[in-house]
Amino acid sequence: MYWVWHEPAFRSTDQREGSIFTLELAQRLLDHYTVLGGKTYEFIYSVLDPQLKKVHLFVKEVDL
Repeated sequence: MYWVWHEPAFRSTDQREGSIFTLELAQRLLDHYTVLGGKTYEFIYSVLDPQLKKVHLFVKEVDL
């Protein structure tokens, strides 16, 4: 699940990507940037929710 920074708080997006395998998730986090809906985002931090078996990715839109 992606959380996008919109002043003054993070907001959940509809960008949900089913199951991501461990290697795919690691590659995505190591790239530091991702493109969602044609916009580039920088990863701020991530949180693992072991009960829901989800990773929450907190991002901020950037202009590269």
